[in-house]
Amino acid sequence: MKISENVELIDGTLANSYAVFANDKTFLIDAGTKGSGKKIISYFQKIGKKPDVVLITHYHPDHIGGLSLIYQNFKPIVYVPDSELQVVKGQAKIIPAKSIISHIIARFSKINPVQEAEPLSKFSHKDFTILPTPGHTPQSTSYIFNLDKVIFIGDAFSIKKDGSYVINRTFTLNIEEAKKSMESILAYKGYTVAPGHGSTFIIK
Repeated sequence: MKISENVELIDGTLANSYAVFANDKTFLIDAGTKGSGKKIISYFQKIGKKPDVVLITHYHPDHIGGLSLIYQNFKPIVYVPDSELQVVKGQAKIIPAKSIISHIIARFSKINPVQEAEPLSKFSHKDFTILPTPGHTPQSTSYIFNLDKVIFIGDAFSIKKDGSYVINRTFTLNIEEAKKSMESILAYKGYTVAPGHGSTFIIK
């Protein structure tokens, strides 16, 4: 589904994954669950393109589960927030939030590692601005696609049917940090927000 001139939401993934067509490269924002990996691969095969770069917003399994399969098929450069990189590489565990379900998922989730992933501090591209938005996870990161004024926020927050904004407390590590991150995102008036779950919306 088309979000803007150069951004598409890839249909059928559990957590939202987005294809971004910059001037010189094709980007994938987040990699969905293990089951979503095949749908993302199929999407790129159908349009006759491949992701050159994958940008991960945070290390939860519904955002990195499909990463290994996508990497095997396309060999993109993968960038992960620095302090969360060891989880993607299979060398560390997720830090859970306070909820029981968060602890269960952190303990039992199994992610196929991608050893070749790079720290986000190495990433630079003229069409993107990195916006640190910690709180949901230790180093949750949002990506601003400057060409279309779209902000990919992962699970920083989402919008309810009544137009109010909500932070997912069940899986958010630090609520106070998350509130500050939400405010930093909402400062971008007129930009389209592309969240990890739910519908896109414009900041007013």
